[in-house]
Amino acid sequence: MNRRQFISRSAALVAAGAIAHQELFAGMAAKRNKGRIGIQLYSIKDELPKDFEGSLKKLSNIGYSQVEPYGFRGEKFEGYTMKELSNIVKDMGMSISGTHCGTGMLPEDTNAPQWDSWKKICTELKSGGGTWAILASLPGKPTTLDDYKRICAQFNRMGEVGKKAGVKFAFHNHTEVFGKLEGEIVYDYMINNTDPKLVFFQMDLGHTVNAGADCLAYIRKYGNRIPLWHASDFDASSRKSADDKSGQYVEVGKGSVPYQALFALPKTGGLQNLTVEQETGGDIFESCKVDFDYLKQFKWTKV
Repeated sequence: MNRRQFISRSAALVAAGAIAHQELFAGMAAKRNKGRIGIQLYSIKDELPKDFEGSLKKLSNIGYSQVEPYGFRGEKFEGYTMKELSNIVKDMGMSISGTHCGTGMLPEDTNAPQWDSWKKICTELKSGGGTWAILASLPGKPTTLDDYKRICAQFNRMGEVGKKAGVKFAFHNHTEVFGKLEGEIVYDYMINNTDPKLVFFQMDLGHTVNAGADCLAYIRKYGNRIPLWHASDFDASSRKSADDKSGQYVEVGKGSVPYQALFALPKTGGLQNLTVEQETGGDIFESCKVDFDYLKQFKWTKV
């Protein structure tokens, strides 16, 4: 081996060693993700199609330990089955907590073919190690209390189907469920008219504040029914009026959600799963880091 070959080979070995060190360091960082802060992947919906695994790695390097896909209807998420996604994020030190999914109004008979999609959502989620099958929004377009009565009955059936598949059912709120129908606040009506063993709720804290509702009071009253929180934030001062729902969502800890009081609740109000959802503009990964860094201060978020 002449001097030129020796130098060339040595440089290649140094470069390879540097790459290996970087990969090892990244792997170690991922393996340290032992906290309990998850993230809804809708937060980075614009980045995933550009670089799917690279985007997930960025979340892992921030410190997130769980991911929650969105828009799942029983087939694939961004081209991956739940089991495939589970394997990808596992290598990054993360897991699938659950998934947001959608369905319309379904017939009473759970053996009807219209239920096949929901059954597949549950079984696929289970195959990926996920626990929570979360309905992202209301089925249909309810306008009366009778409509919500039918929704509550469907929620019970969805919970029963999920239970048979080994997963749990929850409903994720937007702002509209805090309005009144026939003297009833819709959100309270749904909690009080569904089976507490089959139906749970994922409270989106930012949406709740945007609706003018008191998320702290809800967690105090219904904590065992609301074991999932979507950690978002909303600046209530940005609303032009009590009916305005177009105000500004902000990074967690910078808005009107009373996080300090929420995390000071006894046993943290029954919280089982904490998932960030960020819907701001700008550098989304930087915002996701701001969210994580704020939430990691609380005792609950640590194992």
